[in-house]
Amino acid sequence: MSLEIHALAFDRALRNRRPVFAMHQTVSAAVNSWHTERIWTAAGPDMVALERAQQHGGSLHVSTELPTLGECAAADIAKGVSKSPAPVVTRLSSDRTGGQVRVRELTIPHPMVTLATLPLWVATHWPYLLRGEVMAASYLVLKVQRAATVDVQWIPRHPQGAHVAVTPRNWLLRAIFGSTRLFTQGDQAIFLRQEGLLDPRDLRPNGRWKEYLGVLEFETPWNLSSLCTKETEHELA
Repeated sequence: MSLEIHALAFDRALRNRRPVFAMHQTVSAAVNSWHTERIWTAAGPDMVALERAQQHGGSLHVSTELPTLGECAAADIAKGVSKSPAPVVTRLSSDRTGGQVRVRELTIPHPMVTLATLPLWVATHWPYLLRGEVMAASYLVLKVQRAATVDVQWIPRHPQGAHVAVTPRNWLLRAIFGSTRLFTQGDQAIFLRQEGLLDPRDLRPNGRWKEYLGVLEFETPWNLSSLCTKETEHELA
């Protein structure tokens, strides 16, 4: 299976409807393996961010590059991606590390997910979410080489439409970022838009991060129903 999707991202803090980023994502999947790549651009042709993730059997590799910040980061689960807890080896190189590669090992209590892999994770777990289960995942934050526990839940009835909510358990993260919401076409694993935290970041003059909370609107509905299984034994990060 091969899929691709284009989307425009809008900053939720602005009243004007001017896209701040464009996103292009590709997915290829086979039995027990998949690969996805997501490229972000702004004005002009230069890449703002590049995200990759690949799972093969029980191993998982994710990476991100932010050229304008001089930042590269990656994480690997060598085996046992469907098991919890799982050991994760993270690597980070940025201006803050002096250009040196800093390695940190984590043990995450739940299956790993990133913003780039969220739609795939949701599609693979769709039967459980439809049953009303609240599923725990470990959301990887590569810029600080940490993972935060999030609860993933399908909300079938909401004034803005049915969606999957991804909510941090940590009260401070919940207060700052709120929930990331992946809106669905009814009770199908067909995704219309994503609201909440966006992956691209900027650095303010005072050295603090500028995070983007916004809306990622897919140009066409993203149908990942082919990834759904009745009862999957393989967790997708």
